[in-house]
Amino acid sequence: MEALGQSYGFIMYRHKVKTAIKGFLKPGDVPRDRVLVYVNEERVGVIDRIYMFPATVMLDLKAGDVLELLVENMGRIDYGPTLVEQCKGVVGNVTIGDSILLDWMTYPLALEQPPAPQAKYRGPPPSSTSTPIFYSGSFDVETIGDTFLELPGWVKGNVWVNKINLGRYWIIGPQQSLYLPGCYLKNKGNQITVLALEPLAEATSAVGISKRVWSNNPDPDAP
Repeated sequence: MEALGQSYGFIMYRHKVKTAIKGFLKPGDVPRDRVLVYVNEERVGVIDRIYMFPATVMLDLKAGDVLELLVENMGRIDYGPTLVEQCKGVVGNVTIGDSILLDWMTYPLALEQPPAPQAKYRGPPPSSTSTPIFYSGSFDVETIGDTFLELPGWVKGNVWVNKINLGRYWIIGPQQSLYLPGCYLKNKGNQITVLALEPLAEATSAVGISKRVWSNNPDPDAP
């Protein structure tokens, strides 16, 4: 990630398979930090550095398949023996079994601001293996003031209100709501954008609440 002049956010690696290959995926030396694995735009696994023994992803690819690795920078540790190991993205070779995959396309995705809304989506609802989705909408506020934003049922992603990044939401907690200062709001036409890294058909609403919510939940991607 740093080699591309990027310090935070996401980076996408894309590889078109030339010959059939099968084996366990290894995305560089270690996951840096959370790797969502897609084959032909279907999620087939998640490898996360937070676990002492990250999940393993077995792949059975044929010529012409497209392998994508969406790597999320989850932040940098600023103390201890791992201080010098805070490079993000893929460091080293990506391998499947004993084979090294070469010829990758890379796409830096810092996401300092959300992308502009596109035409209304009219396709099928997302499934548990869908690629990430940006949801956008608008809302009005009668009385402006500080509030908290809750996303019931959503798994993981980021939220922007009026192009300001409120931060990351993650179902595992403990934070289940994001602070939204009143100074970010206006009475009419507030814009909200939600990045759903793991979209679900039933997760489609964001709710303003008066008190912060704390709770812990199991990680649906835990190995």
